[in-house]
Amino acid sequence: MGKQKSFKEKVVDLWEDSKLYCIYKKIDHTIYDIRHGIKNLIDWFPVIWQDRDWDHWFLYKIMHKKLERMEYLQRTYGHHVDNIKTADQIKVCKLLLARLIEDDYLMNATKYHEEKWGELELVTEEIPGTDLFSVKTKTGIPLTEKEKEIEQKLRLDKYKHGDKMKEQDLDLLFKIMRKHIQGWWD
Repeated sequence: MGKQKSFKEKVVDLWEDSKLYCIYKKIDHTIYDIRHGIKNLIDWFPVIWQDRDWDHWFLYKIMHKKLERMEYLQRTYGHHVDNIKTADQIKVCKLLLARLIEDDYLMNATKYHEEKWGELELVTEEIPGTDLFSVKTKTGIPLTEKEKEIEQKLRLDKYKHGDKMKEQDLDLLFKIMRKHIQGWWD
């Protein structure tokens, strides 16, 4: 035979089996849900207020906010063995999203090119006898026709490089998420 329960253990068992205890737990969970729901509304309000359904940038902002909250949870309150590793995976995704939100790929790719060749300017000229305008580009320094050809080819290469950097960040972001997202829970 097993050990007999003490009077205190019997009272606890009766309490936990009672309808009153069930009502208490429902009220306790409801209060918890309301309190955390209000905190969520306050925390998410600025992001949702600025959200528009126009393009990917707004989706990136929402994803960044969600990952920011998930990383904090894992680092601060994570219970599983690899919670810091999980937080680090989330942080990498968050950093990639921040880069995608900033979208400085073109500027980063052309920075040194513009130091050498000058900043690209758009010049509009009215076409005589019409209501039309022509748009031409010029750099900050005078160039010969041969130098213009070289500069334009190099600039185009820099533009392609900027696009490639963005694609690499997108690929890495979704590769990490595809591989790990289902393990990001606590």
